[in-house]
Amino acid sequence: MLNLSKDSSNNQMPGESKECKNNGLLALIGLLVVISAAGWYLYFTAKEQTVKTVTQLVEVNSEKDEVTNELKELIVQYEDLKTDNDEVNQKLSAEQSRIEALLEELKTVKSNNHYQISKYKKELSTLREIMKSYIFQIDSLNTLNVNLRKENSSVTEENSRISSKNKELEELTSNLSSTVEKAAVLRAINISAVALNKKGKETAKVNKSEKIKVCFTLAENTVAPAGNQLVYMRLVSPSGQVLGASGNVVNINGTDIHFSDKREVEYGNKDIDVCIFWAKTNELVEGEYQVELVSRGSVIGKSSIYLK
Repeated sequence: MLNLSKDSSNNQMPGESKECKNNGLLALIGLLVVISAAGWYLYFTAKEQTVKTVTQLVEVNSEKDEVTNELKELIVQYEDLKTDNDEVNQKLSAEQSRIEALLEELKTVKSNNHYQISKYKKELSTLREIMKSYIFQIDSLNTLNVNLRKENSSVTEENSRISSKNKELEELTSNLSSTVEKAAVLRAINISAVALNKKGKETAKVNKSEKIKVCFTLAENTVAPAGNQLVYMRLVSPSGQVLGASGNVVNINGTDIHFSDKREVEYGNKDIDVCIFWAKTNELVEGEYQVELVSRGSVIGKSSIYLK
């Protein structure tokens, strides 16, 4: 028995043992290849995931910066929209404050919080739409203001034209009034002045003159008012003194005028002959005496008389 077992072990072929060793080596090599391949797979997978994560972070950071910059730019754009309308300006200021608050909130958001950043992007889009509505509103106001300015300009021009026309009418009315006033002034024509002695006869001698008679015709004037008209006579001596009582004073156009005598005439817009007598109250001297006739604030005639 013992000899048979020994013979059986000794009878195993050497080639079979070598083949078993080779198979084991091949299995080990295969296992190493699988492990290596798995390692490389895990490495590349991890690397790819890392790159993807880094890329996402970069993209998210970029989105945050982009939203931040666009919000800042939006503040400037709102500032440029300021108008002369106080109500609109208040609304614009409120929107600016809202954007500034969003910027402060955005600073606290983490760069990898894609969800929150997306919310701010949507808010930014809403703010842009609101700004568009304000732009439209401001354009409408500007158009309205332009139209109002045009209307105001037209009204101003029309008022200026009317004012100019009124001024012309006032000047015309004033000129017409002045013309009427001038036309309404009475005129004394055919004026004669003579000295009378005690017997009422004419004389040229100064020492015999007791009265001075001035006769004239109030000329026809259909424009002048009819009715009683006062005519003042002024006798001015060679020395320039108005002859007559000191109480003979009348205020004409704001000025006190001394006169020698007066006469009330019933004027009927037709020629009427009138005489005024002045009785001597002053000593007369040789020389030329001026005669002035005044009525309704104007000198209506002049003449003179020489006494020797």
